[in-house]
Amino acid sequence: MGKKVAKKKNSKKNSKAVNSKEKQKFLRVILVFLIICFSLVAIAFACRGVFRVLFTKNERLILRRVKLVGMESRRSNALIKYLKLNLYNDNLFDIDIAKIRRKIEKISYIKSARVYRVLPDTLKIVITQRVPIAYLFRYGAKWVVDEDAVVMNKKYCMKLKYSLPVITGFRYKKLRSGEKIPNLTQAINLLKLTTSEFRKFKISSISLENTRKITFVMIKKRRAYKVLMPKNDINDMLQVLRYALQQKQGKHKSTIDLTYENQVIFR
Repeated sequence: MGKKVAKKKNSKKNSKAVNSKEKQKFLRVILVFLIICFSLVAIAFACRGVFRVLFTKNERLILRRVKLVGMESRRSNALIKYLKLNLYNDNLFDIDIAKIRRKIEKISYIKSARVYRVLPDTLKIVITQRVPIAYLFRYGAKWVVDEDAVVMNKKYCMKLKYSLPVITGFRYKKLRSGEKIPNLTQAINLLKLTTSEFRKFKISSISLENTRKITFVMIKKRRAYKVLMPKNDINDMLQVLRYALQQKQGKHKSTIDLTYENQVIFR
């Protein structure tokens, strides 16, 4: 009995010793972890302080110039005001580049923008403008549209040296600058094709009044044609039109109807 009691006492002492060592080991791990955390925090504050001294609080890095690329320089003052940039006051590294870019791209006539810091004192903004592809409703109208079907006010768009066709016959309650109009997709696809693959077809107007077909007026070899075609398979229909005009003989007829299956009607 005495030996059993002694063994029990020894086992209890051993388990207590093991538990104590495990607790000490755990405390040391916690201590090391805390030291690492405090060290990282201290390094972060130190880096922040160095960054402030070298960049955000450096008077040599004050914004003194905005360089505008891809847009008329006369618009730079209006853009600076819109972006709320303060020349000779803002630090280059206090300016949120991503926020500036997003704000610029909200402008209806701008397709994309890139913004760079150019040390020591310049903000460079590279802009890609939307290119008008047609008037809406009538020639010379206030509203124009680009290849993405985005509506723009002609007054603020880039100036073009050539005339634009007009898209008519579509219904829309109220146009707003920067709005995208899916109803114009087929007409815009037609215009894009005739400025790339079918360049000899110079379109002057497109009507979307009929929901099943597109009616457009084009000039080819100084002759005007009124063309009616289905809204689907525009590329195939233009190929048919080109072939039909190549094969056409005899008296000039100004209307070409492609809405009949497997035939082209001249009248």
